[in-house]
Amino acid sequence: MSVGSEPPVGTFLDRFVLPAGPAAPGQARRRLAADLAGRGVQAEVTETVLLLASELVTNAVLHGHGEPVLEIRTTETMVWVGVGDPDRHPPRARPADADALGGRGLHLVDALAQDWGAAPVPGDGKTVWFLLRR
Repeated sequence: MSVGSEPPVGTFLDRFVLPAGPAAPGQARRRLAADLAGRGVQAEVTETVLLLASELVTNAVLHGHGEPVLEIRTTETMVWVGVGDPDRHPPRARPADADALGGRGLHLVDALAQDWGAAPVPGDGKTVWFLLRR
């Protein structure tokens, strides 16, 4: 994980505000799937983007105390996704045992992303981001 002012990688593709509620992860997946359709991103990469973005949006809804803002950027070789929320505290992966219903999101991001991190947003808040090879 990288911490600091990591700039977004690639060419801007989309940015949208999600509701601070349980519908946010599904809305994020649908919008990202539409954004990536026809862009030459392999299906398995798109599926991983949707999974990891859903995890970050869920965390933002549960812990961010406000409406998440999702941004996606692409290059010919990478996909960058950032999820911003108004909480300034950096994310922390927590231990999750086999019976736990949650707590695995950042572990998934760490295992599947090429890189990921959190960057403070001037004023207040943060953006948690991940980078995947296409």
